[in-house]
Amino acid sequence: MMPLAEDSESLDCSSTSADGSEDYLSSTTDLDENYYSDDGTLSTVNDLENAIEQVKALVLETEAVSEERQRLVKRLIELRLKLQDLKEVSEDLTTPTSEELRIVQNHHFILQKQYLHRYAQYCDRCSGVIWTVIQNYYRCKGCQYQCHSKCINQIIRLCQFPKVSIDAQFIPNICPEKGLAFQNFKCLECKSHFTLKSSWMEPRRCDYDGMYYCPSCHKNSTSVSPARIIRNWDFEERRVCEASKQFLTMMSRKPNINLEQTNSKLFNFVEELNAVKRLREEIIIMKEYFMTCRDAINQKILRLLQDRQHFVENSFMYSLNDLMDIENGTLMKFLSAIHSHFSKHIREDCLTCRGKGFICEICENIKEIFPFDPATHQCKLCNNVFHNICFAKRESCPKCLRKGTRNRDRNDSKNTPLKISN
Repeated sequence: MMPLAEDSESLDCSSTSADGSEDYLSSTTDLDENYYSDDGTLSTVNDLENAIEQVKALVLETEAVSEERQRLVKRLIELRLKLQDLKEVSEDLTTPTSEELRIVQNHHFILQKQYLHRYAQYCDRCSGVIWTVIQNYYRCKGCQYQCHSKCINQIIRLCQFPKVSIDAQFIPNICPEKGLAFQNFKCLECKSHFTLKSSWMEPRRCDYDGMYYCPSCHKNSTSVSPARIIRNWDFEERRVCEASKQFLTMMSRKPNINLEQTNSKLFNFVEELNAVKRLREEIIIMKEYFMTCRDAINQKILRLLQDRQHFVENSFMYSLNDLMDIENGTLMKFLSAIHSHFSKHIREDCLTCRGKGFICEICENIKEIFPFDPATHQCKLCNNVFHNICFAKRESCPKCLRKGTRNRDRNDSKNTPLKISN
């Protein structure tokens, strides 16, 4: 395999210190300013493998429970992910050369060979048109950032793919603005000065992170704000910088929002959200029937939720797309159809699942009831199911009372001494 491109000199592991570990430690664990910063030296498989081995050695030298070890482990994970991405890109290319694969600022750029497009293509660096017929251009495999071949060495923005893969969390506060003075009157991304001397460079605020950017890094793109949705159920699109726009787009399908912890009052305020929560809780109960049903396993009935896999795993995590679909009504229609299909399988189509229904012991109605029925109550101790109206008339579960009586009788019989007759 031909060598991959290197945008700068190789990493010099032998630094000015005696053993080289102290300088390498400072270069690999400087996470305070920007965790995903990369000096461009780790651009080949050999460089990454050597760096991984050195970080592993440093991990063993640190204390078991220390902040330094946590920083080293975090750096080790980042290096391994980068090595894995580099190997995957190398395998995808039949003849990987320095012209076909470039790694800059954690971007894995691949030379594009599609010359005709339905829409005009633009460079994310200079904002100019990419004339694909006569100009070479690259596109990042992870974040889809694209640029002219002449602009590839001028890229400043870091790839959002590692950030999405490792730190998949939204900013919880609404537009946490800190002011231009906090940024030293510079663009947060390209570090350009905001000045009035020669020409006016407009500082543009990003509604997502509250920072200010220059017009080249903030092109007035709009997006919804996760914090505004979680706090105020506000879906109005506001202006965000290009990096935030890219990050929010890549994060939109990740289920990392727990509304019950962040803002549980939304369920009382938004009727559609509360209805979706109820459907999801009932689907989780139905899942227990399908896990022991041979017909459901053969039909792969849970595959109907493969586009929203987290709906099968829990009932409280939401993605940004989920909340947007709740607002426009598409998710409610989708879940209602899935819920009806699952319920029909349990109640009518499958005798095995139907046989696991319950009979209310209080009213003794012979019609089966299930724990996912809306007007039922399930005992948390014995899992028996009753009608809500019937259970409201009793102070406790009759099955639990019988079990308690049997346990007391059994204990009394053990403690009562045997009487020996003469």
